[in-house]
Amino acid sequence: ILGTIASTGDSTFAGNITVSSSDGGSSAAPELDLYRISPSPADADYLGQIKFSGESDDDSKEVYAKITGKIGDASSGTEDGIIEIAHTKAGSNNISARFTSTDLKLINGTGLEVAGETDLSELLTVTRTSSSGQDPILKALHSNLSQGIALGYNTISAVGSNTNVDLNIASKGSGHINIKDNLDCEAGIDVT
Repeated sequence: ILGTIASTGDSTFAGNITVSSSDGGSSAAPELDLYRISPSPADADYLGQIKFSGESDDDSKEVYAKITGKIGDASSGTEDGIIEIAHTKAGSNNISARFTSTDLKLINGTGLEVAGETDLSELLTVTRTSSSGQDPILKALHSNLSQGIALGYNTISAVGSNTNVDLNIASKGSGHINIKDNLDCEAGIDVT
């Protein structure tokens, strides 16, 4: 016997599991429903979880990653759900992302790398969370800049016509640009 199936309690399997559906309609199928029946559901309760386990080099079983459902708001009529993604980080469990009904949050030191273009329909806000270190900046590699970067009063966009400009700073409307420290120009200043 390569596994056990129990109507209640735990079941075990050895090998792969395939769940198939021959439904020709447009509805989702097959479905996997992880249903937690709780007599007292509450905000922040954890629900079903999918674990991805393996072994370390000392042959001990380790959970390397997991996806967990969570209740954001259990109030009838305004229910909200959360998906949390956790990874093992330096030997400890670490929640790296929390996907709520309104936000995707990368937390606990998780960065963001984007290989393609990124389109933002709203403002981008950068907040400094530490009193030490460097202030948040917009950084781009010079070798990858084909159009430069424009920093406006409330916008960040590529400079379409100034292909030889690495950085273009412009105010919006009747505003002005404040430079509160020394301005060092190694190649002089052009004033138009």
